[in-house]
Amino acid sequence: MKEVTYKKALNKLLNSADKPEKKGIKLNPAKSILILFDGTDDRDRKVILRFSEQLKSKGKKVKLLSYINSKGELTDFGMAVYNNKSVNFYEFPKKHILELLDSEKFDFLFNLNIKDHKHLHALACKTNASFKLSLPTKYPHNFTMVMNTKEKEDLNTILAETNKCLEKLSYE
Repeated sequence: MKEVTYKKALNKLLNSADKPEKKGIKLNPAKSILILFDGTDDRDRKVILRFSEQLKSKGKKVKLLSYINSKGELTDFGMAVYNNKSVNFYEFPKKHILELLDSEKFDFLFNLNIKDHKHLHALACKTNASFKLSLPTKYPHNFTMVMNTKEKEDLNTILAETNKCLEKLSYE
């Protein structure tokens, strides 16, 4: 029942999501980037923060949205975070989390959803981004590109591949 309800909500979200505008090729299409990821593990948060700082040093505007697997109070991790209190019983993000993404448009989305969490997947589908890069998923999606890496769980390998993709798609 949970799976059916989730897929129904996801399909509704996919049908209502903003479609990327087709305006031709930009010289440097990657000015603003959103990175979605599971930040439950402190080591993963540190790796993503380092990657984010590298992108910022190249002049990119980077926003992070992290899921923390807990029901308790959240501390300041230096990024936007949400936890299990912001996910409903069928693992779909609650309205206030979905609304976080309504106000901004991004050039790139990096959906680094290693564990294929349903709620992170839904947020990635909701995000208004010209180019959506994601890890493989079993759920319906609207991603521009799905990146399959040899080391599916190694965040450093995934980020190296993500960076290669960004370099190929950007003109510096």
